Formats: sequence, C-alpha cells, structure tokens
Amino acid sequence: MINRSSLLVYDCPPGPFNPPNDISEDVWYPSGSSVFPTNYNCVYQINVPQGWSSFIAVFAIPSSNITNAPIVQVIDFNQKVENVQYTNHQYSEHDDFYFIAPGGRIKLSTQTTNVTFRFLVRWYSNITVFKPTFLNVSASDSQPRIVLADRVNCRVTAETRVSAITLPPNDKGLADNIRNLRSILIFDGPNVNSTCLGSAYQLLNSNLQWVSTGKTLTIAQLQPADDVYGFLLAFQDFENTKEIDQYQVVGGLNTRSIVMDASKQAAAFSTYFYSESSSDCLLNITGTGKLDVYYGGITASKSNLIASYSESSNGANLPQKIRGFFRTYVLTGGIATVQVGLNSTCGVLTNNVAGFIASREYKTNLTFSYPDDYQYYYSNEPFNFTLNVQNVGLSQDESLQLRITNNKTNVLNVVFSSSKPPTLNTVLSGVGNNMDVVYSTPYSNTKNGFYIDFTATKVKVSAAKSYGFIVICAILWTGLF
Repeated sequence: MINRSSLLVYDCPPGPFNPPNDISEDVWYPSGSSVFPTNYNCVYQINVPQGWSSFIAVFAIPSSNITNAPIVQVIDFNQKVENVQYTNHQYSEHDDFYFIAPGGRIKLSTQTTNVTFRFLVRWYSNITVFKPTFLNVSASDSQPRIVLADRVNCRVTAETRVSAITLPPNDKGLADNIRNLRSILIFDGPNVNSTCLGSAYQLLNSNLQWVSTGKTLTIAQLQPADDVYGFLLAFQDFENTKEIDQYQVVGGLNTRSIVMDASKQAAAFSTYFYSESSSDCLLNITGTGKLDVYYGGITASKSNLIASYSESSNGANLPQKIRGFFRTYVLTGGIATVQVGLNSTCGVLTNNVAGFIASREYKTNLTFSYPDDYQYYYSNEPFNFTLNVQNVGLSQDESLQLRITNNKTNVLNVVFSSSKPPTLNTVLSGVGNNMDVVYSTPYSNTKNGFYIDFTATKVKVSAAKSYGFIVICAILWTGLF
C-alpha cells in the first residue's frame, strides 16, 4: 500500500491503488481539493482482485475551455477508452465508472489548462449480489425478450447464440442517466466468472449487436446500483440476426433521420415504446437498397414482416404508421437515410398515400390488454378513401368498424362481426375528410388482428360535394322502399 501522505499533489503515484484493509472506507486521491498544473501527465492504476468489483467516481473541472484532446480518460479492464465528462461545480457532479478484475486506469493530461481533479475508489469483495432471472430465446420467436435495465440481473439462453442490444429511453428526462449504464456488465457465458464483453453503455454506443460465443449471456448490475430506469436490453436468437452488421437503436419522441449502410452487409435499427398504443411514423426513405419492416424482431421466416420498400415504391407508400411495442427496420443492398417519427400517430393527411392499416397484434402472437384499437386519418381537405380488408380475426363479440365521414356526416359506416364477416379483397370507398377504423374485442379474447390495404387520394371540393349529393340521394332513395 502506497503512503500517499508523503507525496506532493503533483507527484505521480509510482504504483497501483490497492483495496484498503477495511473496504468499507472509500479511498480518495488526492486527499483534498487540488488543482493540477498545465502539461501534467499521469496514469493512475486501479487494482481489482479476481472476483471483486470497484466503483470509481471521477471529478474534473478544467479552468478553461478544452478544444483539443480530452484531459481525463478512463481505460477499463477490456482496454476500452472513455472520455470523462467535465463537471460544472466542484465535486457536486462526477462521472462514474465500474471495474472488475484486473482493474483499469485513469489517465490525466492537463495540456494547456489547469485542472481541478480528484477521484474516489470503492471496492466490493464480490461482483454483485446476483439473483438472476432465467430467460430463453428461440429462432422461432417473432418478438425479442425485453428486460428493464433496473431489473436486469439475468441469464439468457438461446437455441444457437444470444444477440443483445441496449435500448434508450423515450423520455428525454431519463436520457441524462445514460452513463449509468456503465454499471451493467454483459458476460459471455453462464455466470459472472465468464469473459466480460463490456457494459450496456458501450453496447449502446457501438451501433452493433453483441453476440455470445456459446448459447448463454449473463447480465449483472454492479454495486452501487446507479439509476438506469427507462433503459432496456433486448435479446434475440442470433439465428435471426446473423446477417446484420450495423445495428442501431433509436429512442426519443421526435423525428429522427437514421443513416443505414448495407453496402456490404445488412443494417438494422429498432425502436421500442412501452405503451400498447405506440407507433412509429415512417416518413421518408432516400438512397438505395430494400427496407424490410418487422412487427417485432427480425425473423428468418419473415413471419412478422409487415412491409417492404424499394427505391421505386416508397414515395407513394409513405407516410406509413408502424405499430407495436418493438419495431425493426432492415436494409439490404444499399445505403439509405430513413426518416421516422417516433411514437407518432401518422394520422394527418396532406398528400396522396397508398398504404396499409394493421392492428397492434397482427403477426406478433402477442395479446394486448385493451378492448378497442382505434385508428384514424383526417385532413382539412376532402380525400377519396379506399379500404380493402385483406385479413381479420373476428371471433364472438369482436367487431371491425370502417367509417368515412365528411364534415362529421357519415359517407361510409360498416360494422363487421363473426356473424357478418367482410368479403376479403373487396374495395369499399368514400369521399370525406376523416376515416376511422375501430377493432373492438373483449379484454379476455386472444386477438388475431387485422390488415387492411388503403389509399387516400385528394379530390376537388366540387367533386366531394357531388359525391356527397349522390350519397344523400342514395340514402333517400333506399328510404322510400
């Protein structure tokens, strides 16, 4: 153990920092507040015995703005390098890191500025209090296994190999805790003694999936458990994702433009929102290649493929609402920018569109705990709507209502049920400024969902008035008999 009381603050310690005899005591270096001069360089080695873990809090306040290389870096047990975020107020904020054996290093390079610098090390004689849940993933799964990051201690077993990604929160306020994901480690094997691949934070920033070498991954949050509420991890069988190289995850509630490079190998991104009513609005696709969209994760069988877009088709087919908790977009054979509105209803019509309307559970094998699925499209201008039911599950007490209104007057209003099913592949149409689709089912029912092709084409106001007159005359005529 180095006696640091005899060192000047500017002396670089000659050896590593080892656990104290009483590990309930935190080790601070320097012992008091210290300002390090310009052009000061030192590397601080943190030793972590096998089977132990350590928590490191780093405080760094440069006296002037830094525009060149970082002044403080942390190199972890896998030799992965991260830059320390500078704090705004002395020691009231810090950047946290976690080490397991054999430990890691803190590198200070003050360059052309004075730096107020200090760090804390706390050792634990075990990696974590590990009481895992046991999860399984299969190549036949259409939906990934989603795990809340604040309940993440788990062991995941696949039929082939396990694929893992980290999902960011959709709440912007929770995104401030993103660096707390460093506390979650991913181990390549059945326990925490297996090789560590890195942290959930590193996985999130990698734009890759991490894959086990065998059939099992182990996920554990180290002590002290930082706040990671709102973040998630998703697991799939690698048999379904093995063609994917670049794998991005997208969170938030605004519109994003995601650049996908599938020039050499397929690229993907996934979005997730916990609400049953969530959806993406796929707005635009520019570039080359083919984009496949899945309700859920990627499947080799494409059993949950909901739509495909090529360069020639995407203009007329967008915008398009994409439903479900979890959605995956896969690009093959090109480079493209995909614009998507996250958790967006996509229901305001401004231009002609030819798309589809599908329920949340369609092709997912999921059961949602809601009685009604209500979808709508509206505009300030009249549109000619066409609806063509391709598939629908209607058991007892379930119904599907299709309604077109023009200024709140019904133009089309039909209700289908098990006793009055629709004729599939039959076009229903009407001119109006609002179109609704309502799928009503009891809470307890297993829902098969529905899929409807639809178009919306702008019409002149005069044509809409003529159509409305015809509809009124038809109603009056039928009323005479």
